Amino acid sequence: MKGIQAHLWLRGRFRRGWLSWSRGRLTGVGEGAAPRGLHGGLEELGGARILPGFVDTLAHGFAGAGAAVSPARDLDRMTRALARAGVTSALAGFYPLSLPRMRAAARRWDNWRKLRGVRTRVAGWHMEGPFIAPEMAGALPADDLQEPSARNARSLVRACGGWLRMTTLAPELEGGLQAAAELRKAQVMPSIGHSAATLAHCQALAAEGQVAITHLGNRVLPLRAREAGPIGFAMGGGGDFVAVIPDATHVAAATLRLWARTAAMRSTLMAVSDNLSHAGLPATSFEGGGQRLHRDGPAARNARGELGGTLDPLPELLFRRVQEGCLSLAQAVRLGAENPGRLLGDCGRFEEGLRADLVEMLPPAEVGRVWVAGRLA
Repeated sequence: MKGIQAHLWLRGRFRRGWLSWSRGRLTGVGEGAAPRGLHGGLEELGGARILPGFVDTLAHGFAGAGAAVSPARDLDRMTRALARAGVTSALAGFYPLSLPRMRAAARRWDNWRKLRGVRTRVAGWHMEGPFIAPEMAGALPADDLQEPSARNARSLVRACGGWLRMTTLAPELEGGLQAAAELRKAQVMPSIGHSAATLAHCQALAAEGQVAITHLGNRVLPLRAREAGPIGFAMGGGGDFVAVIPDATHVAAATLRLWARTAAMRSTLMAVSDNLSHAGLPATSFEGGGQRLHRDGPAARNARGELGGTLDPLPELLFRRVQEGCLSLAQAVRLGAENPGRLLGDCGRFEEGLRADLVEMLPPAEVGRVWVAGRLA
């Protein structure tokens, strides 16, 4: 058994306390001094401030590797780099792919799973598509979009080889609800995005089971006086997991602040990076998703100026919003760890039985040491 004594994020603020873990899971969490019998097995970190590990449920790539196309060794490099950046659990983000390319990607991720090391735990895939509205595709490649149907949904799940965990779809499309029903049978959560869905469409999808929103405010209808759409749906408490890209570009800082303060979204709003393959690198121009992209602040745009994702890791994006006064640290931890941790079910908080994923926060707001399942990255 191992563990630490430090200032831990407990009940919404840093408190002096202790953690113990065994086989990557927390076995004890407490405030104040550790029990006498544990002292010898705990490392004293003094004034170090320790947060739960960050959870990113839409990371298309990092450090030069793309989740959908890179070989296992590059995926290993990607997840090691993500871990050092403070992301301890993630869903790998995918653009629409043909079925043969999905099967090939599944084989590469199966090979990645066989490798060993301290790296981000990838719990599955979040595929943006293929059942989305073509007019709302934005920077997504359009060639591999499919019409939603129960049959196509079953084919998608099989091609992903057990990796698929979440799928962005447009519930307003004919066959959308049937596709969602098949996805849920396979324990895949439908997520509203790249869609012209109205409030009624969102409600119809939610009536049949859990539903997420892929990136609120982007490639969905705006909130209007006569049509609330997905934004009104989320602000009214609809949606079990409502993702937002916190780069102050995809969504304005004032809007992010409003959503973070909306009581009905307290337990549903979560931050995603939407990182691209060249996130974490100094590149200003690169190929991604079959097109040329360039850096614009924290985001990437294509030649038409359309947003295509971000280039800074999730902890950095959130810490920047804290420094600017857009978010409180409590809101940043809730969006970046606690709420997405509930989606994956076993991380994002310091509680017995959950993963021993920890991130040291250095002043003023930077990532220091990172532990993944109790092992130092």
